[in-house]
Amino acid sequence: RAPVPVSVTSDLVTARKVGGFTRVYPVGEVPATPTYPYVVIGYGVNAPVVRVQLGGGDPLRRFFVQHFGRTANGVEDQGAITVETFDGKAFSGDVCSLEVATLPARDPDDGGVLTTTHTYRF
Repeated sequence: RAPVPVSVTSDLVTARKVGGFTRVYPVGEVPATPTYPYVVIGYGVNAPVVRVQLGGGDPLRRFFVQHFGRTANGVEDQGAITVETFDGKAFSGDVCSLEVATLPARDPDDGGVLTTTHTYRF
C-alpha cells in the first residue's frame, strides 16, 4: 500500500506529540475552548535567505511553535520539551536550529493566558 502524503505541518505536529502530551495543534485548528497548556505549530514556505544578482537563493524552511498556558511553569515546561524535540535534531532531511525563543508574555485580552513563541529553521 502506498504511503499517504502528509504536510510538513502535520509531520511537525506529530513529532511534537511526545511523552503522552497530545494537545498540539496545527495553526488555525485550536479548539474553541482549549485545555491548557497547549501548543500550536505553523510552517512557512521555502524562502531564500540571501538572493544573488540573478534572483536565485538558498531556500530556508522555517516553522514556529507557540506555547499557551495559565501558569509560567506550564509554558516553560512545554517550551523545554519543544527545544528537546527539535533543536539540533534531524527533521525532513535537515537539522533543526532554534532561532528565537521569546520570554513569556501575558495576554490581558485572553484572561491572562501566558504564551511563548519559538522559531526554528531547517
